[in-house]
Amino acid sequence: MNMQAPIALIAASYSSADGAIHDFQSVWASRADGGFHHTALAVLTRDAEGRLQVGRNNSTAKHLEWGGALLGGALFVVAPAAGADVLTTVGLSGAGAIIGHFRDNADPDELSAASTVLELGTSALVVVLVNRRGDEVTALLEAADHRSSVHMVWGDLEEELAHDFRGPAFDTVRIAS
Repeated sequence: MNMQAPIALIAASYSSADGAIHDFQSVWASRADGGFHHTALAVLTRDAEGRLQVGRNNSTAKHLEWGGALLGGALFVVAPAAGADVLTTVGLSGAGAIIGHFRDNADPDELSAASTVLELGTSALVVVLVNRRGDEVTALLEAADHRSSVHMVWGDLEEELAHDFRGPAFDTVRIAS
């Protein structure tokens, strides 16, 4: 992957689940636009206790070893309980690398703004894009009451993922004397 490839995390809030589902469908339909990229997205709704729960979700990266972590890791950064639920379902493969990448490379104010947006409505939509600019998709969120975007580049994520898959046992080098 090109180290300068864009990554975007988009958060939107809605006064109804219908609006979030409408925009989910619009974004999902646009996944084939342009060149190679990955799109992962989830509709979140509030349960009786007011906690965000993942309802509908999908990802073009789900076939990859780290594919589930693309959405789960991003959610974990902006909506920890919902992200933990996704990662429990899809597994932790690659989650540490993706969570670390978002925390180390995204603007903290942008991450905070995205988290705040998710708290503003009764439903929400989270979109993660790899190798696609966020403004291309933000325009599709016609039903959103509020939206926020977080932007960064791919950078050394490939290396971080490889490290995550190897595990700490491979980081120790022993020199025989």
